[in-house]
Amino acid sequence: MKIIHRYIFLELLTPFFLSLLVLVILLLTQQALLIMNLLVNKGLSVETVFRLLSMIFPQFLSMIIPVSVLTASTATFHRLASDGEIIAFKASGISLSRLLLPLFLFAAIGFGSNFYLSLKAMETQGLSLQDLLVRVFQKKLSLAIKPQSFNNFMGRFIIYVERMPTLSHIDGVFIYQKEKKTGPRTVIFARSGEILNERHPPGLRLKLSHGTFFQEGAAQQYIRFGSYDLTITGHHSDNRIRVKSIDEIRAEIAHSPSPDPALFRALEDRYKNYAYPFSCFFFAFLGIPYGIYTMRSGRLAGFVFATVTIILFYMMNTIDDLMVSKGLLGPAAAAVAPDLVLAALMSALLLMVFKEVDVRSHLPRITLPSWLRRKSS
Repeated sequence: MKIIHRYIFLELLTPFFLSLLVLVILLLTQQALLIMNLLVNKGLSVETVFRLLSMIFPQFLSMIIPVSVLTASTATFHRLASDGEIIAFKASGISLSRLLLPLFLFAAIGFGSNFYLSLKAMETQGLSLQDLLVRVFQKKLSLAIKPQSFNNFMGRFIIYVERMPTLSHIDGVFIYQKEKKTGPRTVIFARSGEILNERHPPGLRLKLSHGTFFQEGAAQQYIRFGSYDLTITGHHSDNRIRVKSIDEIRAEIAHSPSPDPALFRALEDRYKNYAYPFSCFFFAFLGIPYGIYTMRSGRLAGFVFATVTIILFYMMNTIDDLMVSKGLLGPAAAAVAPDLVLAALMSALLLMVFKEVDVRSHLPRITLPSWLRRKSS
């Protein structure tokens, strides 16, 4: 039996890694424009781009590993059934249930890998690309400036830029500064400017060109300038780059009289980081009926059923997200509902396989109209 288990396990690895490679290439192709924009227009080095991709990759891999598990299981059991090896095992007294051990081990490895990647993805979950760039370069606060957005620095400066062709050049600048609650307020407009990153202490140095400076107070000032230097020191206070834990989100919901629906969505995402890896087990065992029942229809038929299952699984996740946002479903229930549906489908199909139920005999007969039969003949 050890030889058979090793044989089936090795058969699962080839389609798994092949499917994983294809999906990774597709994801990288989708992000090719983003990568080229960071390299050419934003002036980031290749090393920086790879560091950024290494932060995004756990989210990608945690989504495609269960898909690759289902693909590998379907392809393997379809080949075993098509080549008559399943029948040979049964003739030798080896039941199908005794072949589940290598599949379970394969699914467990997929679960462990996916669980680890889901925990890694939790560190950057919900963060935008700009937030991830700030994490890559903690001391380069210029990365935190988003064009056509009001960027808050240290609770004292609000910076708006119309365009940002590179990480150092800005056009159409608006700056609002308030030192203290009772201090003077300053408004600065500038046609363009350059951004320099200060390291000691970390901050920004803005070299503005062709603008106006207005400061209210006891002695109001209104100045037109050709060039103006503004230094902003301190740590960037945008708390969006910090991902909250489950306990923090639950505590915030408990202490809020009318919690924001976004908090429930965030809590659901955290629960999904723990629930989603279990789909590796359900997808792995679904490959058995998909592979065996479609052996006469060709390998493509099994992949069609697998693809439909994957689409429905992700559709259920999307519907659950919407229901949580509307307050119709709790975050924990929404996180486990797709897995429960997969488990029910897996149990029903596996029961049919072990009982050797002929699926075709249970399908309704479709009789073509006489005029269509004559036309086809």
